[in-house]
Amino acid sequence: MGGCSVWCGWLAAAVALVTYRAAGGFVLEGSPTSFAQFPRWVPGPNGSLEFEFLTREPSGLFLYTDDGGSYEFFEVKLIEGAVRLHYNLGGGARLLTVGRGLNDGTWHKVRVSRRHDRTQLTVDGATETRSAKALVHEFGSPASNSFVYVGGLPELLTRQVGAKLTLPVITLEPRFAGQFRNLVYTGADGKSRQQDMIASQGVQLEGSPSECEQRDPCMNGGRCYNSERGTLCDCSHISYEGPFCEKERQVEEATFRGREFLWWDLRRTGGQPLASQQDQLSLSFKTRHPAGVLFFTGDGKDYVNVALREGGVLVTLDMGGDPLKVTVRPNSVRFDDNQWHTVTVHRTVKEINGHTSFCTLSVSVDGLYTEKGTTAGPFSQLSSSRLNLAGADVPALLPGAETRSNFVGCLRKVEYRADSIRLDLIRMAREGSPLLHVSGKLDFMCLEVEAGVPVSFTTQESYLDGPWNGVVKFTRPDAVLVLPSWEAPRQGSISFKMRTTEPNGLLMYNSGAVSAQGDFFALELLEGHIYLHLNLGSGSRRVKATHRRVDDGFWHEITLNRDSQAGRITVDEGANDFTTPGDSHQLDLEGALYLGGVGVGVSVPPELWTGRLGLGYVGCMRDLVINGQASDLTSYAKKQDSGSIVEFCHSDGGTCSSSPCMHGGSCRQGWGRFVCDCSHTTFVGPTCGKDAATLSFEGTQYFKVTAGDESSTQAEDISFRFRTNRPAGLLVATTSPQSSDKIELALQSGMLRLTVKLGDRDKVVHAGSGLNDHQWHTVHLVRRATQITLQVDKETPVQDHTMGRHSILQYRDIHIGMVHDNSTNKWRPTSTYSSLSSSSSSTSSSSSVPLSPSPTSSNQGPVAPFIGQMQSFYMNGEYLFEMARSGHGDRFEVTAEFGKGARIVHHPVTFKSRSAFVALPQLKAYSSTNIYFQFKTLQPNGLIMFNGGKGHDFLAVELVNGHIHLIFNLGDRPVRVRDNNKMPLNDNKWHAVTVSRPSKRQHTLMVDDNTAKVISGGNNGNLDLQGFLYLGGLPPDMYTSLPRHVESRTGFEGCIASLDLNGEAPDPVGKDVPLISSPVFSGCDGPSTKCHRNACANGGTCVQQWNSYSCNCDMTSFTGPTCSDESTAYEFGGGAGIMTFQYPEGRWPDTRRDLLALGFMTSQEDAVMLRLDSANSNDYMELEIVDGNIFMVYNMGTEDHPIGEVMAKVNDGIYHVVRFIRSGSNATVQIDDYEVRSKNPKENVELSDLKVLKKLRSRIWHGHQLSVFNAQSRLQIGGRRARRSTAIERPFRGIISGLVLNGERPLDLAAERDPRVNVRGDVHLLLSVPKTLPVQSKDELNYWQRTPPLPGPKPGDGDDLVFSGAGSGCDMDDEDECIPVFDTGSGDDLITPVYIPPTMTTVTKPPPRHPIPDIDVGVGSRPCDDEEDCYNGGSGSGEFNTDDGVLTDVENGDDVELENPATNQPLLQPEIIHSEESLRPSGKKDPGSGPTTTRSFYGVTESTTTTTTTPTPRTRPRPRPTTAAPAFPSVDPQVPVNYGDIGGGTEYDDYTGPFGENPIHPVDPTKVRTPNTKGQIHSDASGGIALVISIIAGALIIVILIILLILKFKGRRDGTYKVDETKNYEGIPTVPTPMVNGQGNGNIKPGDRRPVKKQSKDVKEWYV
Repeated sequence: MGGCSVWCGWLAAAVALVTYRAAGGFVLEGSPTSFAQFPRWVPGPNGSLEFEFLTREPSGLFLYTDDGGSYEFFEVKLIEGAVRLHYNLGGGARLLTVGRGLNDGTWHKVRVSRRHDRTQLTVDGATETRSAKALVHEFGSPASNSFVYVGGLPELLTRQVGAKLTLPVITLEPRFAGQFRNLVYTGADGKSRQQDMIASQGVQLEGSPSECEQRDPCMNGGRCYNSERGTLCDCSHISYEGPFCEKERQVEEATFRGREFLWWDLRRTGGQPLASQQDQLSLSFKTRHPAGVLFFTGDGKDYVNVALREGGVLVTLDMGGDPLKVTVRPNSVRFDDNQWHTVTVHRTVKEINGHTSFCTLSVSVDGLYTEKGTTAGPFSQLSSSRLNLAGADVPALLPGAETRSNFVGCLRKVEYRADSIRLDLIRMAREGSPLLHVSGKLDFMCLEVEAGVPVSFTTQESYLDGPWNGVVKFTRPDAVLVLPSWEAPRQGSISFKMRTTEPNGLLMYNSGAVSAQGDFFALELLEGHIYLHLNLGSGSRRVKATHRRVDDGFWHEITLNRDSQAGRITVDEGANDFTTPGDSHQLDLEGALYLGGVGVGVSVPPELWTGRLGLGYVGCMRDLVINGQASDLTSYAKKQDSGSIVEFCHSDGGTCSSSPCMHGGSCRQGWGRFVCDCSHTTFVGPTCGKDAATLSFEGTQYFKVTAGDESSTQAEDISFRFRTNRPAGLLVATTSPQSSDKIELALQSGMLRLTVKLGDRDKVVHAGSGLNDHQWHTVHLVRRATQITLQVDKETPVQDHTMGRHSILQYRDIHIGMVHDNSTNKWRPTSTYSSLSSSSSSTSSSSSVPLSPSPTSSNQGPVAPFIGQMQSFYMNGEYLFEMARSGHGDRFEVTAEFGKGARIVHHPVTFKSRSAFVALPQLKAYSSTNIYFQFKTLQPNGLIMFNGGKGHDFLAVELVNGHIHLIFNLGDRPVRVRDNNKMPLNDNKWHAVTVSRPSKRQHTLMVDDNTAKVISGGNNGNLDLQGFLYLGGLPPDMYTSLPRHVESRTGFEGCIASLDLNGEAPDPVGKDVPLISSPVFSGCDGPSTKCHRNACANGGTCVQQWNSYSCNCDMTSFTGPTCSDESTAYEFGGGAGIMTFQYPEGRWPDTRRDLLALGFMTSQEDAVMLRLDSANSNDYMELEIVDGNIFMVYNMGTEDHPIGEVMAKVNDGIYHVVRFIRSGSNATVQIDDYEVRSKNPKENVELSDLKVLKKLRSRIWHGHQLSVFNAQSRLQIGGRRARRSTAIERPFRGIISGLVLNGERPLDLAAERDPRVNVRGDVHLLLSVPKTLPVQSKDELNYWQRTPPLPGPKPGDGDDLVFSGAGSGCDMDDEDECIPVFDTGSGDDLITPVYIPPTMTTVTKPPPRHPIPDIDVGVGSRPCDDEEDCYNGGSGSGEFNTDDGVLTDVENGDDVELENPATNQPLLQPEIIHSEESLRPSGKKDPGSGPTTTRSFYGVTESTTTTTTTPTPRTRPRPRPTTAAPAFPSVDPQVPVNYGDIGGGTEYDDYTGPFGENPIHPVDPTKVRTPNTKGQIHSDASGGIALVISIIAGALIIVILIILLILKFKGRRDGTYKVDETKNYEGIPTVPTPMVNGQGNGNIKPGDRRPVKKQSKDVKEWYV
């Protein structure tokens, strides 16, 4: 049974084969191995081939045959539903395409025919014909032609690519899946023959049932086919895998490090190129490198090149016509950011006619950035015999190469489609495709690429420090890396790669050992060529290593090998051999190997020109190998100057296309930067936006630069501008005390004369003419060894050579304007000036200035000093005038005068909110700092600039109390520098700020024209910054992490302009700014909301801010946003009480200026309202009520000064406001809106003051008036209590509200239970202030003690007597509505004598002040050099000021900070001076004190404040009394008044004893009471007691009237005192006052202001 089944099976197969051959139809499954093989086709010159097909697949290979591996072939395939014939008969490959949508499931007939040169493709009757000339018209030969393969090729052939196939890429074509029949050949004889299949695989009979049609198991678009094993799935063309395409295929990716790449080259095997009419490339990449080859394919002149360049994607296409370039490089996005980006390149060709086609190229990155390009030409296809992925052996040799480097980074999902061919290149490489080759060791995963990363030197001051492999970019000419010394005594090697577009820069330098004989090694880039300098101690060798320039922006490899005295230096492919001179065979190096430049203070040999000229390397460097060991430059860049040396290489940055140079400056494009030449303008700076420092010379003035040591140079670059009307004058000259060498530039007869003397011979060169026309002229002098180039303005340069063999210039001093020191000119011939004066007089006009003893030769006379102006003096990398103006170092000696520049403002930006900020790239200030900007603002505080760093390093610039503070830390300790400007800078005017670092230890802060300096200590000399440079503020969450030495907790609000950051001028609102907050705008418009007349009520001062304003209520007794809210108020009852405010121990302020304001209500005629005493002197201030009038008596250590207002009675029970200001010995006082009273004491007491002082029995002082209130310690409110006394003298009864003294608010502190405030006795906190207090009846008051009830003419207006009224009594808004009422009284002019003269008391001499330690010396006491500072009695001694603004604690390594007081700060802040005794041992001040200025170690600066005396509006309308109120009840008997205690001799102490017989207990501030408005404040006395008191008071009034009648006829003039109001004094300010510490009183709300009440007559004060 089993044998029958086997036989039956073979029989069925034979029958099926016969059936197939008879019918001629079969089905190709389209599997990866399916094919059908037919006999060879030998058509001859006139043959044909035809067949029929049916399919639903869009693409697949129908048929292929070739000539056995030479160059002829025929390929017929289906591409997207169209039939394409690809053939070559020796005249080149051709394409014919016919049909559309042929994958429709119906039968179609295809015929290919040849007629000599003509080839036709016919599909269903549609024909395309093309001619191709060939040497022979035969297609191969019967012996060599291959079989005809249908549907695909056997797997055996696919493994022998290049050996058997003419078109190797045929193996990549998709196999045909469908039905095929009737393959017919027509030979040369014209007979048609149907062909039989010879062999096959994956072929089924036509009409066989298909399992795929019944059940398709393939998922995700996989193609099902029938096989001998059943149904299978083809997943090759989708992104899935598995038996049923159910699993997502792992993304293929690989890591390329610059040495690995994928490639094929069909030319090496003789294979024909791939030809396609459309292509599509898709790949994803991730890299940190801005340049590198991504993909290349092409053949000869046909190619597509995809590469990265400068962080963008560049695609170059050439199909035999003009190259087409498409670049995708967004303005604000770079693709070298180490993030994944996807690139899609699509090319299509559409044939217009038989000779012209139209090609479209589309490039897209991430689907967001798309660019397109088109080209037309006589092409129809793109030929491709080569393919490269990620690079090549020599990438620069690839056609269309725009980069010379391979790709470094990761690639994944790289798919290339050419017509029907689809290639997954990384997958092919991983699976070992015989067609694709792998160069290098490729990792098929994405790894971080560290080695080989380039770094860039961004400045000419950049340099590196240490060994590894990597690529660095020097972004600045001062960027330098410092590596260990090159150990190569006998032999050694160095190799690296560099890339730049800048022509000059020092690449490497290593100095020799101390014991060596001048050994050194250097490589420099000069005028685009590489030069090697090598000295083994027996002579220097200079080798030019290049024959063509290398500043072309491409990578160049430099290799140096040395063995003893012989060596070879190779640049790219060019080699130069050299031999060092002398007998030395050993190179003794020591110290650091500098890359990119040299550090500050490093001397270089004179033959190293770039080092002498300060020209650092700006460009990229990578792959440094020293003695065979790779050095990772990136690791050194991270450890050192990470701001100027970065870990990538691209030339992006500033470009001249944006016209960045202003004011006529010319722009030169550098590597990633632009360079502005400002030499022909009156400006300097990176964009020619800063006015140049201009010096004026008058014939006796000079500018001298003295170097510490002799300088020896072979190269100089000098340029400057000058103007003069004199025909002769010395411009610049060098001198040396050890040599006769010199360079001298002078005017002679209006011409420029250059004298160069090297050795014993000199050379004279002339240039220009008529230069004494008083116009600006520019001079350029360039010397390179013996070659000299001199140019005036833009004329043709004059070139010459010096005489002799000497090329080194030796000098120490540089003289500009005239030679100042004669002692250095010992070599000058002994010729007298008189003998030469005649020769010089003809060229020096009629000037009588002395001749300058300039060094001259024997045939030249002395040169007259220069008279005129110079600016922009530049020499060997330094702008000397700018450095001198900024206070750089002590090597400048200047007697010429700097002119006032215009301070041009450019590129301003506005920070409209304190939360606004801009994040700029890291500040490049590693080894040097030069920051310049301008600002204007109305805010006193705010962070302007901050850049954090590594460890403790940071730099900050902030505005504190209206002054600029520079705070920095180099890693040792923080240092603070404050500007020494006398006035605050928040005045809404432009101010210029320059922060510079002349040396590693010296730092300067210049604001406008005032410079502050500081010398930092410690061992660290570099500022290691990292992260963003924040301008105008910080993100809100960063303020809490600021260094504690930075005081700002808000940003800057105002304008910043003219930004210059170490030679770079970024635009804070430019498109390349990394981060910018919304309220930052270009331009400077100023405040948007401005102060107006009614902004603040009750006389508050409107303080203008940037976008708003606030109200300063300190001098109003009110509070709130608009000074319209009641302040804290306390009631002092009849039981006597006192409130004491104590300044912290040891924190007693010394003030030159005091501000006091308060509101009060009382009915007392005599009381002490408050008293302020000193802790260590007799200084005091006392505010008291005398006879119902307010007086302030103050003493600063000399005599008592009374000042008061006798025109207003204040004991009328209504609200009054008193304002007192003291500035030195002068003072002003104002009651309500009455005229301001002033006091201006003189050295000699005036007669009027003398009379008053005698009546006060005060001490008379003759001499200088002192001005400082020393050691303010205790403020008593509500009375005064003497030391060792239990009684309160002259207690105050009434209400006090809104007390402000020098910014302190004691009443608020008492309500908050502050421990510094002690409340005792009958003192209670009020919830609100009543409108009036009960007072005596008006009928019981003496006429002269009353306040006039209504406005109108006042008694005494026409008399010399002054009526002491207290206002109009009208409570209407318009005084015209008030009806005048005159009370003539008795007509008596007698003044009520109620003032009792005080008794003279003994003045206690204060203890002597402690000696002031001399910080500069360190021991002993500072000698007295000022009269006031030496005086031991009174307050005038001990005024201590600050120096340049340096607030540094030398002993503790910390800076002395300005502490803000813990309580409310005033907007109008007095000047407070703290002596050294007030400092804690740590150097810091306790919190709670006001802003201070401290003395420092270099000098003294003073700050003065000027205010305008203007009457202030009335603070509160007085209520018009309608009924008489009962007298104020008296609980305790009146304490006898002892006016002898007014003087400064009596000291007071804290009240600790009982009051009377009953002890006074502390009052709880929480016991708040509301005043009684029915006639009593807080007493419940019965009406009977009040009646008795009224009767007694009436009797006393009658007695007083009798006394007045008796005194009427006695001399009234004895007590008169007239104030001279012509004196200048400092009055109550009404102009906006700068805020202190940024504290205001609230938001803006329009308020009400009362009109100012003025008096036109002279005011007389009467004291009786």
